[in-house]
Amino acid sequence: FGSPRSPPVPRGGAMPGSGGGSDAGPYQPLGGVEAPAAEVPSSPDPAAVKHLTGGAPSFVELAAELSAVQAAGRKLQEASAAGRRLVFTALARMHRSDIVGARTALDNAVALVSPQQACGEDLWSDRELRLRVVEVGGGFPHFAQGYIAGRAFLSFLEGGVLTPTMPESLKIGVEDIDDERYLIGVIDAAREVERYAVNRGQALDLKSIHISLQTVQSLEQALMQFDFRNSDLRRRFDSVKYIVKKLETLAYEVGLAKRRAAAAAGNEAAAAGDEPVGKRSKVADPAAECSTRTAVDLHLLDRIKERYDHFDSMREQILKRSRDVIKAAKNAIYALQRDDFKKADAMLNQCSKDAGSIFKELVARSPSHRTSLFGAALEELSEALAFRAFRREKRLLGRSELQEASGLPFSFTLPEYLGGIMDLTGEVCRHAVRSAGKGRQAVPDVELCLACVDSVYVGLQELPDLPGGLGKKMGGLKNTLTKIEGVLYELALLSQGGMSVRALPPTGFENEGGGEHGAGHDFGDR
Repeated sequence: FGSPRSPPVPRGGAMPGSGGGSDAGPYQPLGGVEAPAAEVPSSPDPAAVKHLTGGAPSFVELAAELSAVQAAGRKLQEASAAGRRLVFTALARMHRSDIVGARTALDNAVALVSPQQACGEDLWSDRELRLRVVEVGGGFPHFAQGYIAGRAFLSFLEGGVLTPTMPESLKIGVEDIDDERYLIGVIDAAREVERYAVNRGQALDLKSIHISLQTVQSLEQALMQFDFRNSDLRRRFDSVKYIVKKLETLAYEVGLAKRRAAAAAGNEAAAAGDEPVGKRSKVADPAAECSTRTAVDLHLLDRIKERYDHFDSMREQILKRSRDVIKAAKNAIYALQRDDFKKADAMLNQCSKDAGSIFKELVARSPSHRTSLFGAALEELSEALAFRAFRREKRLLGRSELQEASGLPFSFTLPEYLGGIMDLTGEVCRHAVRSAGKGRQAVPDVELCLACVDSVYVGLQELPDLPGGLGKKMGGLKNTLTKIEGVLYELALLSQGGMSVRALPPTGFENEGGGEHGAGHDFGDR
């Protein structure tokens, strides 16, 4: 099929190692691209932190807290992964009628996973930190829901009850979260009941199918009394109606098959013996009369519903009142940009007062409310307080200093503080651009802005990780830092020749937040 193709010869010379003749010039890599001789450039300027009053705050304590939370979260996640494998084993054994083996697997699983042991006494005593550990150990909610599903299915097989009690060791002490995981676990158990009924359908066990159907119907009717908001629980609840429909179809098909078989055999009595439980004539059964247990514990679900409705009512109040805190904090920032410190102080005092009352009356009962709009309001408040300290005192507040300046009766969480100072850099950049309009006299002010943003950026590098969704703000933060450096470059050119210049936009961060300071700035000849 022809001779192999020869490799191409580089332009300007022979192949390396080819031993070309004297007519061939020296080999030139990359088509003759020229590279300059290496020279050592000037050292970067010293850090601009010296311009901040009191220097940059330390992030060591914040890093220690994050490290402790991450270590506990990893420990909980590893235990949860092992526990989930045992839960899957238990469910498989239950479907193969190995009840003893299934119970053993579930007991081993719940003994293996304990949020309290993973957190330790110090982290467990703080409910906000407790929630963050569970968030880092992302596998624990799935384990807790899976374990409840396994325990509920085992209870159904042994006693016909689908709603067992939730083990204390799996509770994290936040009722709304514990209740939601319990309900999801019970709904997952209904799926296992559906699978069980299908397998019993293979044996034409109409009695067991009707028991399964009545149990899941009762669960559906109970859950329909809840007013679920949009969440994972609502999506899981939507699947219950399909489980009921499947069981109804299964009961109809199996019943029809048995009646056909009985009719063919001329044995109507055999078919009558498999009628639904509710249609049979009642026969005295002393054991049944003494039993007060129901397939679904309606009293338990009613207590959960009361807590759920109360939590939802508080949530609506928190959302409404938190909007006022956010609005006032933003107006305080606008006032600080216009040097109206008196108005800013009045609005920040009102923010702190409103936030304190919201926490005392509503949020203190459930720390999960801190992750809603109230947490965003506190983040906005911390940004406004930090910006006031920067404008008035030329310093960047640490977490304890910010707490003292707020006057709040409760502490800022780490995500609220970090989110506030990261957002602060955008306001500082806006102030730098406004100051640059003064011309050459603005250099000290812009250098101060650079020092603030640089302190935040460098301090964040000391942290092992950023909690929550704060990582997405890092691109915008670096973009802001580059823009202020560009402003100083423009002012340096102005001071040397009275030039009208426009700095090039920073490369590599055009789409990473901070877009409101996007282009360069023309300061004219001043």
